[in-house]
Amino acid sequence: MNMKEVAMRVQQLRMDRHLAQKEVAAVLGISQPAYSDKENGHTAFTAVELDKLAEFHRKTLDELLHADRSVLNMREHASHGYIDNVIHALNVHGTSEELIKQFLEALAANTRVLERISAQQERVLELLSKR
Repeated sequence: MNMKEVAMRVQQLRMDRHLAQKEVAAVLGISQPAYSDKENGHTAFTAVELDKLAEFHRKTLDELLHADRSVLNMREHASHGYIDNVIHALNVHGTSEELIKQFLEALAANTRVLERISAQQERVLELLSKR
């Protein structure tokens, strides 16, 4: 993905959320004109800025940068591609089906814990933003 494509993707995400450039510029700690230059593809976003934008838009960096193709998202329950890859890798190395089952159960338990932590973090951020 080239600089212009990244800029167009970032602009689309902003517009989808009905945000002004000034609002997103504030997230990055830059002026609106500087943000405008980046969003229009005149200057490039830094890696740190892209990371902040991904977090701000609740996307992974892969989702932010590669919206035009399917990306493995390990947070999605429906991401069977990841599970299939794990099962294939374990089978190739001679792992028993019982061990695979235990692994998948542990993975599911970890996912549930991470979802609870994420929900708690969102609630804390919500409470802090009301201050």
